[in-house]
Amino acid sequence: MKLSKKLFLYSMNVTPQQCGRLTSLAGKQAADIKIAVIENATDPIPGDTSWQAGFREMLSKNGYQLEQIDLRQWMDNEKELEKKLACKDVIWLGGGNTYYLRWILRTSKADKMICKLVGEGKVYAGWSAGAVVAGPTTRFFNEMGDDPADAPEKIDEGLFLTDMVVVPHRDHPDFAAGAAKTNELLNKAGYSPVLMADNEALVIDGEHYTII
Repeated sequence: MKLSKKLFLYSMNVTPQQCGRLTSLAGKQAADIKIAVIENATDPIPGDTSWQAGFREMLSKNGYQLEQIDLRQWMDNEKELEKKLACKDVIWLGGGNTYYLRWILRTSKADKMICKLVGEGKVYAGWSAGAVVAGPTTRFFNEMGDDPADAPEKIDEGLFLTDMVVVPHRDHPDFAAGAAKTNELLNKAGYSPVLMADNEALVIDGEHYTII
């Protein structure tokens, strides 16, 4: 039986109320929900990326069980990576460079694993780049400062978990202008972009979706 896809996509910040919707999607008590945390989108970003801990903290404060998974360490161990992802309730992808994230998902074959698991009822969650790659395309996100050259190969196709394309940071002082341009180009190209503020989350449960 094919299950409805469940996605929790957000721009940057997540509130306890929004986490409540994530908990509902997973169908368990928060303390029983196991989350795979994939933060490889920051691999090509120079300098200190310790700020990632703050985004994990937003999840751990809500009681979820987190395990960080670095896809670089699983390139030659696909079966074990799939087993590890399969035992989680939520697969969560963090922000950073959209093009690099899409490349490492394909190179590690995590993209196929994730699509299969989400099709079987696992929840896909992600913010910024992690939200973008859930859609059908990564085109035009160079307008927001993501350099395609940071990835060994530029991949224009997303994971196709939804036909909507999250465009994050519409109200962020550093990214708002780029987000508006990306949104415009996606519209002109025939996609269905969702321009989101940094405090918003897009919740998709099968055919139903809402922004909270």
